[in-house]
Amino acid sequence: MTRHEMVNNFGSSIEQERIQLKYSQKKMAEALDMSLSSYKRIINGETNNISIFTAYHMYGLTKKLGFELCGNLSPQLKVYNSLTRLSEAQLRFITAVIDFEAEFAEDLQDFDNNEDYITVMVPTGNMLDGMIYDSCSFEKLNIAPYRNRYGSLIDFGIRVTSDHLTPVYLPGDILLISKQPIRDGDTGIFIDKNSGLLYTRKFFQTSPCRLEPINNYGQTFYIDSSNESDINRWIRFGFVITKMRT
Repeated sequence: MTRHEMVNNFGSSIEQERIQLKYSQKKMAEALDMSLSSYKRIINGETNNISIFTAYHMYGLTKKLGFELCGNLSPQLKVYNSLTRLSEAQLRFITAVIDFEAEFAEDLQDFDNNEDYITVMVPTGNMLDGMIYDSCSFEKLNIAPYRNRYGSLIDFGIRVTSDHLTPVYLPGDILLISKQPIRDGDTGIFIDKNSGLLYTRKFFQTSPCRLEPINNYGQTFYIDSSNESDINRWIRFGFVITKMRT
């Protein structure tokens, strides 16, 4: 991205944020500690320099970093934006998970490859159809043969802890999960925001889309892709790439 593109993106972004804040241009300029004429030069692309002080004030107003306002939508930045919406208790939990991952990486031997290991979530309760996703523990697992086959598609794992998903998945199976967009016919992990319950369902991209039980037990859910409330009801936690059975 060129300097000119970054400045233009910044100008467009601060105008959009001004409208969201319902500020006049004069009030926005005052909030950014600049003159109205300086503000107009920025939004009109008539300058090639944005001060750090201006970016600092924009963060105070919007909680958005300068990178984002300039159009840098990296995966790391998306994670950061998600963190800003969490409570203090949630942040402490996420920090504990990050510390766990960092300490594990530090403890690896020189001949170990960090990419060969994934974090496996172990639910503390039975994996019912409509599971209450309340708590879990974590373990590390070497999946080198699967990494060779599936590459970066694998993001983490989930250990099956009960027999409610038989005969498709048995207790002790580890489901290798990807966070990439789900494909037609894949088995996904879905969370119903209305009830807070978690479901393991096959996804079929029909009209409407269908979430079907994997073992013929449980309700089929229908999602109208043209209905915003229908779409917003569900969180796609990930989809199953394959299972490990030992």
